[in-house]
Amino acid sequence: MGFAIYDRVLVTVHPPKCPVRAYFEKRLSAAGGMRERGGSRLPASPADLMLRMVNHMVDSYLDLRRLLTRQLGALQQALLHPRSRFHDWQVLLDARNALHLLEDTCEDQRAALQEWIDGLEELPLPHEAPPAREFELLKVRSRDVQEHIERVLSHVRRLEQSAETAVQMHFSALSHRTNDIMRTLTVLTAIFLPLNLITGFFGMNFDALPLIHSGTGVWIAIALMVALGVGLGWFFWRKRYLGTTRR
Repeated sequence: MGFAIYDRVLVTVHPPKCPVRAYFEKRLSAAGGMRERGGSRLPASPADLMLRMVNHMVDSYLDLRRLLTRQLGALQQALLHPRSRFHDWQVLLDARNALHLLEDTCEDQRAALQEWIDGLEELPLPHEAPPAREFELLKVRSRDVQEHIERVLSHVRRLEQSAETAVQMHFSALSHRTNDIMRTLTVLTAIFLPLNLITGFFGMNFDALPLIHSGTGVWIAIALMVALGVGLGWFFWRKRYLGTTRR
């Protein structure tokens, strides 16, 4: 939205079917009725109305922030689950794009509001008591809206960092699981390599091989291979090359 502020008129530029305009139309109509009955809920000036509209938009950002927090929390749990196969990358990308858009919007609003506050500081303070009090309240409300924008902006940046950290942890976990698989396959290869050597040795076509003509030779070879396989498996298990690693 855009605002053009005059002494007694506030001109707004907004998209069609703007929810902020519809909200303040109903609120100002209700406040006008209350004023006729003795209430005073109408804005004190066009600048006050502008700040209320900006504050309403920032409050809607807080609702969007909560929605994105819940969505990113669910995506982070899916990313970091040890047995999940994460496929919702488009959803994660859309959430990150929404965070970037919200960050850009808040930065633009913060810059515009800072220029507004600087302009108020340059204006001379009215000498009369009611206008001077309204002027001070206007500056206080402007700083309050700026603090709300800063709070939304800081939380959005924390969400962006949290999403980046979750993605990095996800790929780190994938790399760790890949390393575990490769380590297990390497250990199994190291166990079966000497067994293949033994079977290849006794498979050579020579008559003078030991145990080749003995009736118990095959059982001795099998026992030797079993003992060697069990021994190597126990050795690699003690070295923590097999099994689940401690985290």
